[in-house]
Amino acid sequence: MEGECRLQTPHHVSVDSFMADQALFLATACLNYGHRQLHCAQCGTRIKWEGAFISAHRMDERCVGTGTIVEVDIPYCPRCEETPYVRGCFHVRDGQDVAAQLAA
Repeated sequence: MEGECRLQTPHHVSVDSFMADQALFLATACLNYGHRQLHCAQCGTRIKWEGAFISAHRMDERCVGTGTIVEVDIPYCPRCEETPYVRGCFHVRDGQDVAAQLAA
């Protein structure tokens, strides 16, 4: 639908890009009903969170390197969206601490 905001499992993106997309999704596609009870702004269905395992590796490793795996919770509307993929990847800089950045 036009004007909707969807958040996908990160794949070939930076952590910064994913965090910006997640903030946009939570701000525009979700309505807050009390303590962490988010509902879809389009249909009113309660937002679910799907755990995904994301490989964090340098871009020059072409997604087959020796990166680390981090678990990321992906919010989505089970009525308006498909369930997020369980795997994805972040492209990171040398020395970047993905877990710390996601926890901030």
